[in-house]
Amino acid sequence: MSQASISKRVVDSVPPTLGNIPVLNSPGRAVFQEYVDSATPVIIQNGRNSEPIANVLTEQDAIDTFGDLLIQVQRNYTSPLSRVKSGNRIQNGLSQKVRNDIFEMPLAEYFAHIRKTPDTDLLCVEYHTPKPVADMIGVPEYCRSSGSGEPLVSFMFVANKGNYAHLHFDGDFRNVLLYQVFGRKRVVMVPLSATEKISPAMNFSKVLIQNMAPEEKLDFFRYLGAYDAIINPGDMVYFPPSIWHYIEYVDNGMSLNFRFGRDEIAQKLVDANRVPFYPELHQLIDEIRVHQPAERSRIAGVIWNEIDPVLRSKYESSIERHRAVQDLYRRLLQEHSGFNSLPRQVTIDCPIAEVMAVERYDSPSQRWRDELQLGVAI
Repeated sequence: MSQASISKRVVDSVPPTLGNIPVLNSPGRAVFQEYVDSATPVIIQNGRNSEPIANVLTEQDAIDTFGDLLIQVQRNYTSPLSRVKSGNRIQNGLSQKVRNDIFEMPLAEYFAHIRKTPDTDLLCVEYHTPKPVADMIGVPEYCRSSGSGEPLVSFMFVANKGNYAHLHFDGDFRNVLLYQVFGRKRVVMVPLSATEKISPAMNFSKVLIQNMAPEEKLDFFRYLGAYDAIINPGDMVYFPPSIWHYIEYVDNGMSLNFRFGRDEIAQKLVDANRVPFYPELHQLIDEIRVHQPAERSRIAGVIWNEIDPVLRSKYESSIERHRAVQDLYRRLLQEHSGFNSLPRQVTIDCPIAEVMAVERYDSPSQRWRDELQLGVAI
């Protein structure tokens, strides 16, 4: 096969994207901070070239370097909704559990599983970054720009080509910087301002982007005002707090993220919630984020005086609690931003959202909540 044919095959394997995430070549901290302040996604190239992790560029490099490391593996919880026909991705139903069953295996064994079962729905997601990996990358200076006293935390992700992360937002309202170790990944981010366009159910969208044709995806992303690009090994990409995001693994790949400490206002408003996944809460925090510190503190105080008694109240059931909290955040968002959310009858309030909220309110386990708040400080 000619070199031209090989090159064409490689290019053809990359999905078409909008290619509209800004790209910077190892910018200074002050330049990066401008993107943080404006909550604008950005790709950073050559940001960790001097670190040992830069030598891990392929799957085989990762196996040679980290093959004995244990990783936590679980099924992709939305794979039953995928159009993939293989039996390897068919389950009995969509999981709404607080946590899927998780088991451990060495990294090398996971890649051996991928070679044997290329379309597996097993993946490693939000696993605390092991110390040997963290030591090889160090902490980027960009992550120290938040001025927060809250610890920086890090998670690792490993998955096979064709796997994906369903469109969702993270519930902790942290700035996130993700480093792509090896493999290519498509990263799509949707502003919080487009929330009503994606049919939210708590912090998940009911829109199944993973089932769309390539051109349908592009049309939909344009409609949403989304950011969409491919990141390559060695790239870092910045995710603003709680931005909706969808991920596709173009190749087998591995990445890790750095989750910045938050300011006191975001930390207080998010962590007061037993279930902090209400889109309107995150839109509300995002709306007041743009104000000057004094005005932001004043607005946050007003909001807190309304939130606190509702969160502390006793309710006959978790459904009643969920609906009271949800209605509160919808009203506050409208009052403080002028944003008019859809009537409750239109969005019920989707049964999926209620199930997700109630399971979390009723769960005796605090593990998911502790990890969301604290992670493992680095």
